[in-house]
Amino acid sequence: MTLSKIFKIIGVIVAIAGVAAAVYFAVKKLTGKKEPEYFDDNDFFECDNDLEIIEVASEEEAPAEEVAEEAPAEEEAAE
Repeated sequence: MTLSKIFKIIGVIVAIAGVAAAVYFAVKKLTGKKEPEYFDDNDFFECDNDLEIIEVASEEEAPAEEVAEEAPAEEEAAE
């Protein structure tokens, strides 16, 4: 085998690899991206999603309510 024949074989192998790489990147670019799959707890656990609402009086509201309750009591006593 001569040196020119070896270079031709190597050139053919490189050309085939280049075409394969071009096809790979073209297919990768043209195909859409996968949408992420989100985990849903409701598929695995029974849940009625009812929330119990508990109202708690804060310390700031308590004095205002006491003053409001004391004022009518004083007016009734004055009458």
